[in-house]
Amino acid sequence: MIGVLFTVGLSLSSVSSVDWPQFQGPDRNGKVDLSGVDFDWSEGGPEISWKVDVGKGYGGAAVQGGEVFLLDRIVGERDILRVMDLATGEEKWSVDYEAPGRLNFPGSRTVPTVTKKYVYTMGGFGRLHCFSRKTQDVAWSVNLEEVYGGQMPTFGWSAAPVIVDDLVIVTPLGEDVGIVAFDRMTGDEVWIAEGLGYSHSTPALLTLHGRRQLLFMSTVGVGMGQDQATPTTISSFDPADGSLIWRHDTMLTGLPIPAPVQIDDERFFVTGGYRGGSTMMHIAKEGSEYSLEEVFHIDRGAQIHLPLLHEEHLYLIVNENWNNSRARQSEGGLLCLSLDGEEVWRTGADPFLGRGNSILAGGYLLIQDGHNGVLRVVEPTTAGFELIAEANLFEIDDRSDHEMWATMALSDGRLLIRSHEQMLCVKL
Repeated sequence: MIGVLFTVGLSLSSVSSVDWPQFQGPDRNGKVDLSGVDFDWSEGGPEISWKVDVGKGYGGAAVQGGEVFLLDRIVGERDILRVMDLATGEEKWSVDYEAPGRLNFPGSRTVPTVTKKYVYTMGGFGRLHCFSRKTQDVAWSVNLEEVYGGQMPTFGWSAAPVIVDDLVIVTPLGEDVGIVAFDRMTGDEVWIAEGLGYSHSTPALLTLHGRRQLLFMSTVGVGMGQDQATPTTISSFDPADGSLIWRHDTMLTGLPIPAPVQIDDERFFVTGGYRGGSTMMHIAKEGSEYSLEEVFHIDRGAQIHLPLLHEEHLYLIVNENWNNSRARQSEGGLLCLSLDGEEVWRTGADPFLGRGNSILAGGYLLIQDGHNGVLRVVEPTTAGFELIAEANLFEIDDRSDHEMWATMALSDGRLLIRSHEQMLCVKL
């Protein structure tokens, strides 16, 4: 299955609290404040403020300053940055560029990364662009394949740009250049890190033992999604200069997609699909030396989306290729996992939820069903699966997998959710 949209990035100090300027929101953890919503959808569901037609794809939206940013695609031909008004859905401006060819699972990939002045995008064919919001045009761009010998992953470049201070960081995945950092204003190269192998994951900016570290998950060779645990490397870099801080080899997945999730100053959680499972990592520090311990490992893992941490428990959708058929759906579903590795509860096939995205808003899980787009509101509690509300926003009634795997965005009480044909703005 496709590794899409797994962008982790930054905290932008210039972003207001209502913005969702990157994948998984302003703090990179899929969480956002939300108040004044009771989710009483008994009379026809939530209000849909607007809907727009979009091209086929898996790329979610970002929101900054009352504007919606979507990297759309004309399959086989071009990528298009589309900018819309959050309140009305009216398209304010757009810029496109040539990107011929077809990807496995055709369509868009990543979420734009947006600041007050610029928009940074990564297309599925490895083209990094910086767009000026003032001139509404390309400020600078780099073709990672041509300049850095980037090697296209199985499903195309699927990691969004990461902003750290004055840098924008991307993953060419070349033999000699695994990660590169540019001056985000000029596009000048600042540092490069050596070749790291194959990945669909985006570097995650975590703070461990009080130090900011850029963690990246990769595997040697080109994983093709075989359902078996595979050697995986977790590398940590100093985001300021790209120097290696530590590296740890483990057994996880041949297709790294979700990024590491920070638990606290000494722990982080990694997960992978394709029967790779999930592992809680503890990192110790003595002097300048780091050492890592695998606290626990479970056989279930999230194939596409980032697990969510809430009140000392992790919530992750453990649906993968192997349990996607109806005969095996009882092996998947939404999992509530304690931080000592105990499976507290799991929904199995009721509901299964596909490989859809989830975010934590005001203490509630908002989950888009990956099969049919049904939006569910769930109270995250250790007592069991507590459904608060649900709405079939795309009016799909069949049981096939419609591959609604894009990430959602929530800003100013408006939820942006998409299929392969439309993007909806749902007023919460």
